[in-house]
Amino acid sequence: MIEVEKLSKEHKNFGFKLFLSYITFTLLLILSITIVHVYLSDDLKLHKFEREVTLQSDEKKKEFDSFFKKRSDAILAIAKNEYFLKYAKNGSYNYYIDLLFLTLMEANKDYMQMRFIDSNGMEKLRFEREKKSKEPYKTLKLQDKSNRYYFKNASLTDNASVWFSSIDLNIEHGVIEKPNKSVIRVATPIYIENRFEGILIINIFMKELFKSITKSTIYDIYITDSAGYYIKHKKSEYDWSLYNTKHRLDHDFEDEIVNEIQKDNLEGRVLTSNIYIQPLFLGDQKFNMLLVETDKSLKEVKDNNNKMIIAILIFSFFMSIIFSIIFSNPLKHMYEIVVSQADKLHDLATNLDKKVKIETLKNAKKDRLLQNQSKLAELGDMIGNIAHQWRHPLTRLSLTLQNLKAFQNRGKLNDKLLNESLENSLHQIEFMSNTIDNFKDFYKKDTKKKDFFLIDAISSILKIIGPMLDHNNINIIINDKKNIKIYGNKNEFSQVLMNLIVNSKDAFDDKTIENPNITINIEKVNNDIKLEVIDNAGGINKNIINHIFDPYFTTKEIKGTGIGLYLSKAIIEDKMKGKLSVSNNKEGAVFTIYLNNLES
Repeated sequence: MIEVEKLSKEHKNFGFKLFLSYITFTLLLILSITIVHVYLSDDLKLHKFEREVTLQSDEKKKEFDSFFKKRSDAILAIAKNEYFLKYAKNGSYNYYIDLLFLTLMEANKDYMQMRFIDSNGMEKLRFEREKKSKEPYKTLKLQDKSNRYYFKNASLTDNASVWFSSIDLNIEHGVIEKPNKSVIRVATPIYIENRFEGILIINIFMKELFKSITKSTIYDIYITDSAGYYIKHKKSEYDWSLYNTKHRLDHDFEDEIVNEIQKDNLEGRVLTSNIYIQPLFLGDQKFNMLLVETDKSLKEVKDNNNKMIIAILIFSFFMSIIFSIIFSNPLKHMYEIVVSQADKLHDLATNLDKKVKIETLKNAKKDRLLQNQSKLAELGDMIGNIAHQWRHPLTRLSLTLQNLKAFQNRGKLNDKLLNESLENSLHQIEFMSNTIDNFKDFYKKDTKKKDFFLIDAISSILKIIGPMLDHNNINIIINDKKNIKIYGNKNEFSQVLMNLIVNSKDAFDDKTIENPNITINIEKVNNDIKLEVIDNAGGINKNIINHIFDPYFTTKEIKGTGIGLYLSKAIIEDKMKGKLSVSNNKEGAVFTIYLNNLES
């Protein structure tokens, strides 16, 4: 019985322990989450950086490519203008061409110069502005540009193609112009009727483009040339470092990163957890745009992670207290229920034990009843078989006695005839006595286990029921090539075989089978012995085949008891630790016995 006071005390202790367990578990869980979060934060940060920087890098690249695509389309459009072509050929439409150049300069504030240079290298028309914000004007002081690299290179360019100069600082009279002006020259050759007439060239300010593509709140963006010198640096004093400070990539980044930057890759890629490289191409020129996450952005990410961890810790701590209280309160009620149900459980357990004992006794009684019924059935079978065996010898004895009386009445009985009749009678009596001995040996109780040959067990059965099988014209075929021996109780095993054979005989009687055969196959399968009893009586109905080993299940309404196969299965599986099963083949039933105890 449960002690209520002790249980109540244990309840209080358990409630306190449960509360501490929830707190401890929650803290360990939070600690685990924190460790995992810290461990994975670098990987998560890298994926976040890669995702965001790729988007921004693609936008910057598109802006760069679009800028030069628009300038290329614009200069080709001018080169195709009918009035401009006439001007280039014979100098006509001066006013309209001046108006065209002026309009274009007004519309494009980043145009520094627009010029037409004839086939000899002489400037024929030139508009320019000092700064982006200045108004454009026409220059009357024209110069010979025939020796300039841009005239030579543009002249060699294919018709309807665009040539780009290097992006560089503007040089006037061999000196870099101050303040620095980053410019690029865009030119196209002018052909009229397949004759070279000169070049159309536009100088474009690059400051605004560089300012736009390097503008970012979360990244420091650098632009370098192929040699590693800065064109644009986050610190303006390092802009165009080739011409002043000679500041290079290897001054700001490790050699390994610099080598990766200067590889001939065509696609953007992540170099480290906070550095991304995007190649930019303009004609044959290559530039590198570096996007480096700013210290401010990194600090914000770290601060956000720390805030999130602290918030999770605080939330989880308070939730653990709440859940501890919620789950601890029902314990009192649970323990009260346990105490109130203790006596009922005790009575139930006692009654259950009694019921188990009663059912065990009932099952034992049932088994004894089955055994008694089996013995009675065996006794009936034995008497029936003895009667069948004695029928012929008794008939012969009766005929012999009748003959002796007839010979005596006729006076023909002599010593010779008397002796022959007596000898014949003694032979019949001896046969009947042997029959009794065979039945006595077969049915006598023998609990000893020993080695015996399976063929001997089958022979002892046939001595009992052989005449009955012969009388019904049932042919027995035995296949035992290896003369297999097993260890067990021979009489019990013989009883199993006789049950199976008699069942087949009864099936032949019920179905009137012509040429009835019973085949007994014996063979070794790996370490087991397999014995099959096969008949050609048409098989067992599939609706009942799974029930034929059940006690009292029979299809023989008059002479069946329903215990023969049940006890056969019990002997094979419980006593001999084997397996007895049944199936159908095309001709009839197949009873299969597997035994794994070969010999003692």
